[in-house]
Amino acid sequence: MRLRKEIIMSEFEKNPANDELVEKVTEQTPELTETIEQGHKEDQPNIEEESKSDQVVEPKQEGISLQTLLQTKRKEIIAVLAIVALAIVAFVGYNIYDSQPKSIIGEVKVQFSGYEETGKLTYNSEEIASKIEELSYRKAGFNNNQAKALVQKDPVAYSEVSRNPKLAAMLQKAEAMITSVQFNFDRTSELKNGDEVTFTITTNSQSAAVKAEKKTFKVADLKEYEKVSTADLLKETPVTFTGFNGYGIASITENPNKDGYFNFEDNKRPTNLKNGDTVTLTVSVTYINELKSKGKVVDNNKVEVTVEGLKDLKDVKNFADLLKKNDDYSKSENQNSSFSTYTLESQGSYLKVIPEENKKSNGKVSLITVYKVTWSSGNSKEVRYKYYGYQAYLLKDNNLDLDAASKVSSWGSKDLEGLKAELATEGYKVYEEKKSE
Repeated sequence: MRLRKEIIMSEFEKNPANDELVEKVTEQTPELTETIEQGHKEDQPNIEEESKSDQVVEPKQEGISLQTLLQTKRKEIIAVLAIVALAIVAFVGYNIYDSQPKSIIGEVKVQFSGYEETGKLTYNSEEIASKIEELSYRKAGFNNNQAKALVQKDPVAYSEVSRNPKLAAMLQKAEAMITSVQFNFDRTSELKNGDEVTFTITTNSQSAAVKAEKKTFKVADLKEYEKVSTADLLKETPVTFTGFNGYGIASITENPNKDGYFNFEDNKRPTNLKNGDTVTLTVSVTYINELKSKGKVVDNNKVEVTVEGLKDLKDVKNFADLLKKNDDYSKSENQNSSFSTYTLESQGSYLKVIPEENKKSNGKVSLITVYKVTWSSGNSKEVRYKYYGYQAYLLKDNNLDLDAASKVSSWGSKDLEGLKAELATEGYKVYEEKKSE
């Protein structure tokens, strides 16, 4: 027994950490110590024989093997434990990171195209939407493969989800996350180089899978338009003036391709023009857009043209004849009879020029005379205001085609001022006969 104690003591001595344990055992068992010593005296010969045998060495070898293992593998064990600890920390850290909203602002890719001041912005909106969907599926609990399959609308993936209540609940949660996110640019058109446009991601949920954030982009690489002179366009489609000085009208001619470059300002043809007046033309929106599609733009959207070349009425040789025809026409329509009489009193004549798309003429002249017509029959009397006149082509030689003139008249009105206002609305202007000098 003493030998065993020595063996055991020798093993603990090799491991200093066990000294306290040995002392504690010795202090607590004095009787055991004495018994061991007595037994040692009685059995000493046998112990000596046993020490020669191989069996005595076996427990010593076991103790050495355990200690050797602890000493030689200590670094490896510590390394393994460290790796396990790091793996646990990494796993926990990844889960914490994975649960946080992600930034996708860096995924936005913009492209500017077109021309200065009308540039357009396009970006990978579909990719951004898919990224939001994928992150939402991941945050809801789906793994990578499942999330990608759901983004791609894989029918098999959706079938699996529909059969699993847990997955179905995860899908519902993910779809709520997706709909809580909105993204857009504040401007995508009518851009010019140097402009700044802002991309914004917003969400109305704290559980969204992506961050609410903004990023500003600077517009660049837009091409410059080629300038087109409005004056040159005007040469192709010049403005012409017809009628008479004070009663002129403007017309815009077409080029051989029948292109319409200009419109009258406010789309109203000016009438009753006189020499020296100015007419404002605007380049048509249709033509502006056509030019832009070709990388061109006019240098000015408006142009002013001065009225010129209108002749005076006195230069029309047979104008007085047209005026006389009005008088004859009114009398023929209001002839006396045995039962009633008519009295005609002129209230003035009115003239307007009607544009005519006819190269054989410069338009039509409409000349009317307003009459106060008093009808009497016995003790009855009625007053009405009517006009009678003719429309005649103005020929290239500045004469009127009286032979082909057509009649115009009104039913009449009891309100003279109302009739005058109506004539003004129709473009008529008071004709003031000027005596030739």
